[in-house]
Amino acid sequence: MDLNAPGTIEQTVFTEKVNSIRAICKNEDSKEMVMHVGELDQNQVNTISTIVENQMVNNGVGKGIVKRIFNIAIETLQNMCFHAEKENNSNQMTYFIIGKHNNDFVTYAGNVLQKTSAEKLSKRLERLKSLNDADLKQEYLEVLSNGELSKKGGAGLGFITIALKSNNNFDFEFQPLNNDYSLFSMKAKVTG
Repeated sequence: MDLNAPGTIEQTVFTEKVNSIRAICKNEDSKEMVMHVGELDQNQVNTISTIVENQMVNNGVGKGIVKRIFNIAIETLQNMCFHAEKENNSNQMTYFIIGKHNNDFVTYAGNVLQKTSAEKLSKRLERLKSLNDADLKQEYLEVLSNGELSKKGGAGLGFITIALKSNNNFDFEFQPLNNDYSLFSMKAKVTG
């Protein structure tokens, strides 16, 4: 797999997605606050999360909002770091952008997934979107007490945390890249 080779349909779709988000973040009432495109490792996750927190504090964002955005950022970055497909050269196609639109802070994130994983993830996220706040908290506690870890080490709390911290104000989509892979994109909003 060499999805990010220049001129491939996969690279074109990925680049168009990132450019469309950046354009949204540069509108009249908007601002791009944080951006990362490319592979992720734990050191980069730590660095980006520190940048997120510093940007929020430097922009005078209240502690409660900073905490919610920071938690969404950490969970999103960790998910991409551990679950995004890696190419033959171990590179990942990921993006993470935080934009401020009026009083809303929006995290945009995306990565490449196998279509079989995309189908399972879509069902899980649709289910989370259907839950109210009390049911989300109950789901969180059940997963936490269940303690089962996936092959990649996660217990499934990340998306529940994102749903909780965004007050279930998240959207997602899967764009087919080829017969085997899709671009998973997720947007979560926190109102300041």
